Amino acid sequence: MPHPQPPTPYGLLLSLTALIALIALGLLVAAHPALPAWDAAFLLRLHRYASPALNRGVAIATDLGTYWGVMPASGGLIALALVRRRWPVAAYLTLVTGGSAVLNLNAKLLWHRVRPALWEGIPPHADFSFPSGHATYSMTFVLALVLINWDSPRRPWLIGLGGLFALAIGASRVYLGVHFPSDVVGGWLLAIAWAVGLHQAMFRWLPLRVAAQADLPTPSRD
Repeated sequence: MPHPQPPTPYGLLLSLTALIALIALGLLVAAHPALPAWDAAFLLRLHRYASPALNRGVAIATDLGTYWGVMPASGGLIALALVRRRWPVAAYLTLVTGGSAVLNLNAKLLWHRVRPALWEGIPPHADFSFPSGHATYSMTFVLALVLINWDSPRRPWLIGLGGLFALAIGASRVYLGVHFPSDVVGGWLLAIAWAVGLHQAMFRWLPLRVAAQADLPTPSRD
């Protein structure tokens, strides 16, 4: 687990762009009737290819984005960072994981979007739809893993395989009919804004601030 160096000076721009895009998408979801109609039409077209066997497989695989995949893997990475005394990495992983859950919950309460119910047999969910929690958590996990290994030779593999994982989790939510496509995109945008922004704050701004304070002259006591 290499020391996480800031990947780019444009990290803040990426984080803010994702946040603005999330807000814009949320406004479209809430106020523009064409987007929800397109969302529903896409779900219905995709549902034509559903089968009982595929439904069972996807229902099992989708929880890799939370209980059976992302959550235990995140806990394992935090434990590994603590064992190796990588305190900043452990703190980042803890904050990015817990913060993504808090932000997703509050975003759902803010937008208050009802989940799709377009055919029989969709698993019931008590929470709201936008943005998707599975999409948020899986993308947050992948981004955090990439960012803390930015200088590692494994980075291209992490980006490629991690991107496929996040895409598969998002697609599974749409296939099962428990989220609209825009919910999944919203979850990805939330994850980018949070994971990249927090990484910039902890590994770029904070070290620069500490270094700047260390260079200040010590006040004279005379």
